Amino acid sequence: MWIKTLRLENFRNYERLELELEDGLNFFHGPNGAGKTSVLEAVSYLAVARSLKGASDNEVTRWGQQGFGVGADARSGDSSITIVLKHVRGGGKRVTVDGTALSRLSDVVGLLRVAWFCPEDTWVTKGGPAERRRLLDMTLCQLDTGYLRTLADYRRTLRQRNEALLAWTPAAEADRIVDVWTERLVEYGSKVIASRLAFLPRFSASVCRVHAHVAGGGELSLAYRGNVVSSGDTESLAGEKTVETLSDQHVLVEPVRERFREALEKVSEDERRRGFTLVGPHRGDLEVRLGGRVLRQFGSQGQHRTAAIALKLGEASVLDEEGHGVIVLLDDILSELDAERGEALVECTSEFGQTLMTSTRLLPEGYAGTGQRAVFRVEGGEVVRQ
Repeated sequence: MWIKTLRLENFRNYERLELELEDGLNFFHGPNGAGKTSVLEAVSYLAVARSLKGASDNEVTRWGQQGFGVGADARSGDSSITIVLKHVRGGGKRVTVDGTALSRLSDVVGLLRVAWFCPEDTWVTKGGPAERRRLLDMTLCQLDTGYLRTLADYRRTLRQRNEALLAWTPAAEADRIVDVWTERLVEYGSKVIASRLAFLPRFSASVCRVHAHVAGGGELSLAYRGNVVSSGDTESLAGEKTVETLSDQHVLVEPVRERFREALEKVSEDERRRGFTLVGPHRGDLEVRLGGRVLRQFGSQGQHRTAAIALKLGEASVLDEEGHGVIVLLDDILSELDAERGEALVECTSEFGQTLMTSTRLLPEGYAGTGQRAVFRVEGGEVVRQ
């Protein structure tokens, strides 16, 4: 699935914009602040109903307007769909697919799969566990709508349980309320953990392959670290059963559930004293190692940058499996790379269905990718194809 026509209305600095894109590389160049990133941001709204740049709906609304709209005609083989998202201040967002309104915003997730990367994303390896959990969860949500619902249920349950722990007093009724939320936490949390564990081998293989191509050396490895179970426990949890794909995650749910209950029991007194949940998938981490050493602790700036690119393009590769297609959004990352690595990166994108890339530079001269490509000059809120 890729975008043929992209339309924006009152989005950022664009009053109206309509772009014909290619199934291949679409390269947007121009000065800073011209509106290049806004094009990528609009695509992220169509894929996950929010800005992957982290902006609020009101922030992306053009100054002086009461709302915005983004839309796209997307194609997959001989079939096509039209996705439209509209936001009105004070009225929320609404999505239609081929003119039919979706009952939930989350139903749009997975129709268009996207992988977004910008220079700030080096924090995915340098920052805390939340950055890496977000990467795992965003990928899994686009692959499996069931995971999206389960993760949302877990987060709601975690909030309720934390409220119950914060209000806890030494009374039977207070314990009963905590226990009710504990059972739900274990139910949803064990499915989240099992999905992450089952997904990791597939994700790790894609990331390491991309890293070897872009970095040209250094062995990268990934592991899931949690205070319930870690990726090293998968074999003992599965027993004689095989866990090779995300669809095999059900094999792990029951043993993970048992481990989760045990872990919560061990910290129950401490949780009541401190007033919040101490164990669960909200505390998990994706550990990235380079040459056997934890990258977050020992990596150089260049190693972090290359590993972050590998994580994002590895995500894109997984999302592109089984012929679904993925739209890769690369925001000004050529400025962070030398010419050789920049050319290697652009070459990597040629394996994906569609890439939208922004840069203050021109397209690298050494690029010889396959497939279609389009080059756009962006300046002063205007986009002109060259």
